[in-house]
Amino acid sequence: MSTGGYLVLGLLLDGPASGYELGARASRAVAYFWPITRSHIYAELPKLVDRGHATVVVVPQVGAPDKSVYTATEEGRLAFRAWLDGFDDVTEHGRQPLQIQLYFGHHSSREHLLAQLDRWADEVRRMLDFCRNILAEGPSVDPDGGRAVRALTAHFAINRAEADLAWIEEASATVDRTLD
Repeated sequence: MSTGGYLVLGLLLDGPASGYELGARASRAVAYFWPITRSHIYAELPKLVDRGHATVVVVPQVGAPDKSVYTATEEGRLAFRAWLDGFDDVTEHGRQPLQIQLYFGHHSSREHLLAQLDRWADEVRRMLDFCRNILAEGPSVDPDGGRAVRALTAHFAINRAEADLAWIEEASATVDRTLD
């Protein structure tokens, strides 16, 4: 099963949900470090059912299409735990389009590169605000320690965002000073 499939299963372990609800859950919970589209979520849900990792109940709705609500099974919880405990890849494999632009920046214009750095800074600030809000909205009760360990991902994103903003400031000054 793909990492995306396990991600959907992990989100489902937080409680029954429709594909739409899982998409909303993902955008609040993991999108800042592992983006996943609703279409990917919808594609993974039937596979989880086929593997016995989830069940589905169709809930009739008035004035709207029927809603499929998925629930993780015990087999799914065990499979997720085995995957999580066996997960040994810690290397990031993300592509960074701005780094390509900067690497070849001497072939571009100062104005374009500064505008790109400004755009990135705006995105980073939005992410910083998002993660700070996640920490501010958290429940005060944490019976299984889940909130505390989940908060680590928001703290990581905040620390990275602050480092990115410092680097963007440095990069902007360098581009402004060295390119025509």
